[in-house]
Amino acid sequence: MITWMQRHKKYLVVTIWISVIAFVGAGFVGWGAYDFNSDRASAIAKVGNRKITVQEYQVAYANYYNFYNNMLGGGLTQEKADQMGLEKMVIESVINETLILAYADEIGLRATDDEVKNALATDTAFQKDGVFDKETYYRVIKQSQIKAKDYETGLKKQILLSKVQSILKLTPTKAERELFVSSMFMKDRLAVDIIYLDQSEAVVNEDEIKKYWDEHKTNYLSEKSYDLETITIKLSTKDIDENKLETFYKENRHNYKSTEGKILSLADARVDVEKDYRLKLSKREALETYLLFKKSQMNATGTKNVKVSDTAFPVEKLATINIGTVLKPIETENGYIVVKLKSVNNPLPKPYIDAKADILVQLQSEKKVTALEKKAEARLGIFKGQDIGFVSREGGKKIAGLSEAESLEFINFVFDNNKARNFKIIGNKAVLYQILEQNLLSNEKVEKYTTLVNDNISQMKQAEISQNLVVNLKKRYDIEQYYKGN
Repeated sequence: MITWMQRHKKYLVVTIWISVIAFVGAGFVGWGAYDFNSDRASAIAKVGNRKITVQEYQVAYANYYNFYNNMLGGGLTQEKADQMGLEKMVIESVINETLILAYADEIGLRATDDEVKNALATDTAFQKDGVFDKETYYRVIKQSQIKAKDYETGLKKQILLSKVQSILKLTPTKAERELFVSSMFMKDRLAVDIIYLDQSEAVVNEDEIKKYWDEHKTNYLSEKSYDLETITIKLSTKDIDENKLETFYKENRHNYKSTEGKILSLADARVDVEKDYRLKLSKREALETYLLFKKSQMNATGTKNVKVSDTAFPVEKLATINIGTVLKPIETENGYIVVKLKSVNNPLPKPYIDAKADILVQLQSEKKVTALEKKAEARLGIFKGQDIGFVSREGGKKIAGLSEAESLEFINFVFDNNKARNFKIIGNKAVLYQILEQNLLSNEKVEKYTTLVNDNISQMKQAEISQNLVVNLKKRYDIEQYYKGN
């Protein structure tokens, strides 16, 4: 996962661990086939002498989920994530990562405390006026609801992985550069034609929807949820001692800042300070309630159903506990809530009426693609098209009838396959093309991308070597997998 994180670092809040707090829309995974016996309760797998903890898995899952959610413009749901097999993808990734860590241990590689300190010192998220600030570091860590020790342990692993990856990074040869340049910086002169689809060509009737639902019920599942018994503790309504409030503010003033990052005065932050102070006053009552509820000396006063996608509730706390467990007080907007897990509602096939809308969209999309493919294939051998001149990957040319993004998608498709005549389905249209002529870009332009060429070749070689290394390490180290994923 280290290579993935290096390429997509902008999607991480602070290196690796803090992104788990920014986990939008997914909630955390339910454990399904997880084995809760003895030491396995704290890990999803063991590779050699290294355990993969539940927390490490959850962080990795959050990173992957957020990455794909960003790619889809915020449109990734837990159901879609399950359909794409995200859990198993993440499990394989963290196991492969741990195999490399185990190998690093064997060959004597280490990540030192000084290297961790240097990584912290150079992380802009922990800096104030361009310099590492210990108060900022602990504030960010505290707000992220993780321990500094856990964050630094995770950071140490990433440093160790980086060391292994640097060993596997080889300098490109001249022959490799020439081959890469010929494929990367080719320019093609194209004839292009665009075929559109009429709405009447992708009509879906009720019988087709019902038939599809009968055959694919298991693809349309309800969302996993938890039934809870609850006791609510409201914010304290006691009269506030101004001296104690001021002391509370001074101890926590770094939490109250303007949009420019300046610490607000007590007067300006009064509403938030008073609310946090009342939360502090209510915490004792909340803890007493928790103990009584846990000992069955107090009855629940309410119920609550929480779905795994409910970002307003810490669903991850429910993922690894047994039915009947009472959780410690959870802070809410208006106080605290103490909950007991009553039951777990695993996903079930949705009723037809609930799945119908999703199936209709799916079938319409499939019909459009099928109809466009038939029209495009019938016309491919005879179309003339419009000569649009030369295009290249680096040219950024906009093609008439396509948006800039569609033009880029189409051009990349042309250079990613080896057919002189072909077509690409984009949205509700098929773009047909014929390559009329091919040339290499000028040496001047190729020289401009020397660094890019070398980096890409190195990454490709590194990925291939890493993949082969992992295959061999799987034969070298014992892997005990306690959680298989859904």
